[in-house]
Amino acid sequence: MRTVFVNGSIWTGTTQTPTWVAVEGSRIVSMGSGTPPAGQRFDLDGRCLLPGFQDAHVHPPIGGLAMIRCELHGVDPVDYLDTIAVYADSHPSATWILGGGWPMNAFSGGIPHREMLDGVVRDRPVLLHSSEGHAAWVNTRALAIAGIDQSTPDPPNGRIERGPDGTPSGTLQEGAVDLVERFAPDDTVTDVADAILAAQTYLLSLGITAWQDAWVRPVDHAAYRLLAQDGRLEAQVFGSLWWDRERQIDQLDELIAMTVEEAPKYRPGGIKLMVDGVIENGTGALCSPYVGTNDRGLTFLDRETLLSVVPPMMAAGIQPHFHAIGDCAIRAALDSVEAGRTADAAAVRPHIAHVHVVDPVDVPRFGSLGVAANAQTLWACHDATMTELTIPRLGLQRATWQYPFRSLVDGGARLAAGSDWSVSTADPFAQMAVAVARATADAPDPLLPEQALTREEALRAFTSGSAWVNHDETRSGTIEVGKDADLVIASDNPLTADDLASVRAEVTFIGGKTVYER
Repeated sequence: MRTVFVNGSIWTGTTQTPTWVAVEGSRIVSMGSGTPPAGQRFDLDGRCLLPGFQDAHVHPPIGGLAMIRCELHGVDPVDYLDTIAVYADSHPSATWILGGGWPMNAFSGGIPHREMLDGVVRDRPVLLHSSEGHAAWVNTRALAIAGIDQSTPDPPNGRIERGPDGTPSGTLQEGAVDLVERFAPDDTVTDVADAILAAQTYLLSLGITAWQDAWVRPVDHAAYRLLAQDGRLEAQVFGSLWWDRERQIDQLDELIAMTVEEAPKYRPGGIKLMVDGVIENGTGALCSPYVGTNDRGLTFLDRETLLSVVPPMMAAGIQPHFHAIGDCAIRAALDSVEAGRTADAAAVRPHIAHVHVVDPVDVPRFGSLGVAANAQTLWACHDATMTELTIPRLGLQRATWQYPFRSLVDGGARLAAGSDWSVSTADPFAQMAVAVARATADAPDPLLPEQALTREEALRAFTSGSAWVNHDETRSGTIEVGKDADLVIASDNPLTADDLASVRAEVTFIGGKTVYER
């Protein structure tokens, strides 16, 4: 059966501007202007047909686990304790209360306290990850089980927040989370498979038809393969396998072996390298100290380690996927790609996610080295995190280096877009709106407006840009004859809508099949 989309606007992501698009089976078979061919008409009714969105940096297992556990995403902070109490009361057999989704800006200094949790759950350990994924909030029972007290030293890759007398406050930063997490029940393959399915439902509702999972643990890898093999994985997924920063280069052979364990719609072709933390809690790696300190943050994988790891990774045809927030971390990532550029960078497609604080001298290196900038555009605004936690730590001069999307594009960098959900919303239109305005309705003062993107550039970042990073551009990412019919119908044309942030995905198709309808 041939379906012909008519009576709306169509953005193909190419130079073509058709008035109709025809789909037969799973493929786009023709497009053009004038009289459409015979077939079943799909009336767009003035709406806009777009390529399916691709998210180049997202965490479906983490976000999905939060959704099916004690979820705080989107909950007003004044309701956190009630939400936790209700969850604990309704899960009396749970030996641990697990979940998360609290943002750092919900608490003074980004630090929630254990006494708050003790007031609602005292008999069982509580472990709630922050939405950013760089901290956890625990109760006294959890600290006791882990043996964490005044005398416990900070681990090399993390920090135990403490009161004036050294007593742990209940917030654990970065690697310190592991001190408690190792005692919690392990996630099972079934747990993670259920989480991915919950996340998939959410992502499909936003028009996202493919993604790159930016943190694939062995259990996640097994869950994706299970879902892919039994047909429940509908989206196309590129996986970045987690590089264990506690181990050495000997793990590379194990990860290379995992990259060949593909399954339908699942390709584990990358390795995630967590170089540093984040600016908000002072763990992002900076080349000069944070304001008022002698502290340059945390480096989980130092430059020498990256120089030894990335070249053989690239030589094996595996994509390096860096988490690099601070200018020092970004420079080290670029240096490691430069050291490995005897390999075909265009083939392995290295990319640096977050590109938060980029020294201007390093901006042109993205283009010259063939490193894609994987942008989380929603963060480029004067929200509470930026004004209360980030700029005070960076100082005014270094704050002007933040999220330099315009400079990166003008310098020849390929731009991809990733939400980092469940850190923040995965809604592409909300993210595009900030990429264009560098502001939101709640934070109307633009952040470095000279770094704004055009609407077309933002759209490309969420379609063909991310498809390229996901090694998926020959199959999807644009509307072209012969490509899969991974499509989304938007409520309005994002190039002309008065309020870009209010545009919504109304119908999502994968391979011509409707997988979501509002």
